[in-house]
Amino acid sequence: MRRLLLLSTILAGSPILSASAALAADVSSSYTADHTTGRHTDDPHTTGGQTPASVGPAADSDSPLDQIIVTATRRAEALRDVPASVSTVSRDEFEQKGVLFIGDELTDLPGVLVSKNDMGTYTSITLRGVPSKVHNDTLVVMMDGIPYVTGDDEVDLEQLPYSAVGRVDVVRGPMSALYGRGAISGTINYLTREVTDETKGEVTLQAGSDGWLHGDALLQTPTVKGGALLLDVGHERGDGWRDRTGRNETNLFLKHQLDMGDAGRLTVTATWVDTRQQLAGELPVDSRGELVNLPGGREANWNEDNAGFYKRMATATATYERDLAEGLVATTKLHVRQALTSALQGFANEYDPSAGSVTFTGFRVDGNTITGYGEQQLSWTHGPWQVLGGVSAEQVRAHHTEHWTGQLDDTYYYGEQRSILTGQNIDTDEWVTDTQLNAYGRERAYAAYLQVDRTFGPVTLDLGGRYDYFERHVVYGDTTSGGPNGTITPGGTAYDDNAHFSPKASVTWKVTPEVSAYVAYGQGFSAAFGPLWSFRTRQTGLNPELADNVEAGVKGDAFGGLLSGSVTVYRLQRHDLLQVVEVNGVPQTFNTGEQLSQGVELAGSAKLDALVPHLSADVTYGYTEAYWLNDRFVESDTLIQRDFTGKRVQGVPRHTGSVALNQGIPALGLSGKLWVEMFGDYAYDSQNSRVSGGYALWNTTWTWTPPHQDTVDLSLTVRNLFDRKVNLIEADDNGPLGAFPQPPRQVLGTVKVRF
Repeated sequence: MRRLLLLSTILAGSPILSASAALAADVSSSYTADHTTGRHTDDPHTTGGQTPASVGPAADSDSPLDQIIVTATRRAEALRDVPASVSTVSRDEFEQKGVLFIGDELTDLPGVLVSKNDMGTYTSITLRGVPSKVHNDTLVVMMDGIPYVTGDDEVDLEQLPYSAVGRVDVVRGPMSALYGRGAISGTINYLTREVTDETKGEVTLQAGSDGWLHGDALLQTPTVKGGALLLDVGHERGDGWRDRTGRNETNLFLKHQLDMGDAGRLTVTATWVDTRQQLAGELPVDSRGELVNLPGGREANWNEDNAGFYKRMATATATYERDLAEGLVATTKLHVRQALTSALQGFANEYDPSAGSVTFTGFRVDGNTITGYGEQQLSWTHGPWQVLGGVSAEQVRAHHTEHWTGQLDDTYYYGEQRSILTGQNIDTDEWVTDTQLNAYGRERAYAAYLQVDRTFGPVTLDLGGRYDYFERHVVYGDTTSGGPNGTITPGGTAYDDNAHFSPKASVTWKVTPEVSAYVAYGQGFSAAFGPLWSFRTRQTGLNPELADNVEAGVKGDAFGGLLSGSVTVYRLQRHDLLQVVEVNGVPQTFNTGEQLSQGVELAGSAKLDALVPHLSADVTYGYTEAYWLNDRFVESDTLIQRDFTGKRVQGVPRHTGSVALNQGIPALGLSGKLWVEMFGDYAYDSQNSRVSGGYALWNTTWTWTPPHQDTVDLSLTVRNLFDRKVNLIEADDNGPLGAFPQPPRQVLGTVKVRF
């Protein structure tokens, strides 16, 4: 890690690579001349290929800080001028790295931690060390600025149509002043591919380890005058590297843009995704978090026999933009989507070696969620003034059912046991099946936001805020316990509402044309309604959970653009977190919890042609200190007292980073990348009883484009090059529960043909 810190310092602007100004100018000029024909376009969504000389953003003649983004401020600005810690990943970049599943494209970004269970499933994102209470409920994930939030106020990342993505923007830090509830730790915006009026087609075929096959066909064509259509159809399948982790997915993406001149610009997108994924589940571990030596090894399935999920989702979005007057632009967005999800699975119980079995709690959950969203925004620019404001309304309707199956007695809560000798289920005659949830939920959110910027010479002052009103109403059906002859609990209703104003402010100083510095404050909030299954017993009148973030950063280029980078320091404190406290023997919920995250985020790139022609490097580093300021509570079902105050947040390493070398060999038509992703030690559980887990994963990818033509690319990617065995540890308040083994070495070959 010391080497990583040293290299990070170098790429952030250390003079260790200093040379004379004339040499820097000569190298920069030579670099530009060599790369002009293969320049990576400013449009990150372009589906055409790169020449071998341009490998990733560091190889471009322009600085990566000149990329234009919208997510951080809702306005188009160069990355270097945005008062926030931002990373952006183009489709070319994550395709080059052999990314197969959504979320994997974020693994080497500073301040971002990605973890997943089985193959491409249940991907969890942690930004700035802020943990989720339930799945991905402390960040906002969007597609083209539309929030993708489920009826449980969480983000199911796998519901996004990945084939439609042209670029990903990640903004670290609270963004509720622009995007509302859930934006506690940051915002991830998946932007769909851009459309031009150029007629072209593209076919991509992939084959890889464990029976992986993927085919994709893209067509772009002009339509009516001023109109252009992009259509993409894809299918993928794989056997999975573990037992019963096969995958089968079909997707469709359509996007049409129409420029109507003075009447405005209309963009319509539609997506459809159908995914079937088998799940193998956790493997049992001992109290130290080490895998237990059971039949089948790390590839075995100890979950339910037919565990898996089935997801079908359809979306439609219309965006209309019109210039009302000079400097005044109106943007209207309308969006609707439906997600049908089914999941059969079990979650691990603590392993008891003396029991002679492994136990899972078995359940099936089915959901039908329909979301409608509308937004009207106005943007006005006049001299040094920029004013942006808007209103939005969202409604999420969800019907969730849960059926639990297993032994129900003093020892097991719907427990399903497997013999550690044979792997077969035991005591199945004692299993019962009950309906534990049958709920119809309706959630509505209304918002108004305003942001004002004023430029004073090299300084820009930004002030903004957003008012949100949100409510939820849930109707619960009857539930059962104990099987056909058990007890029936009558249904009921639950309702709660609240409102919150989220402020933001920043000052940006243009130190030089190449360097900017900023200081920013932002607040994020969560409605804290929780999932539908917990909402019925939730007390009303509680405050939203809040996060206050202060950060300062510097972004810029040095040595004539040979070095580019950014450094951010931040302090993010969460408070008013909901915790259960026992009062006179009765569990009650209060806003008492507090959590602190503070750290450093660094990203840098260097053009190293002076050392080796067509060589460049990228470095990222994140230092995250995340711990609990106040974490005293009782478990509502057992009334066991817990106090984790002062403990590190489980699963969050202090140190993460990546180093990549990009090499072009134009004479041979080759381009390559070698990169390593590094993760430091982390606490397995809330008690911090076990701290371990540090590892590094090496990867490489090479692309060959036959010289003098750009219609065919052949790529070979190897992930986890040295076959490092890594386990993702799952834990509860008592310690480690199970482990999800992560993939071994994976090899992927790709053929891309453009016509």
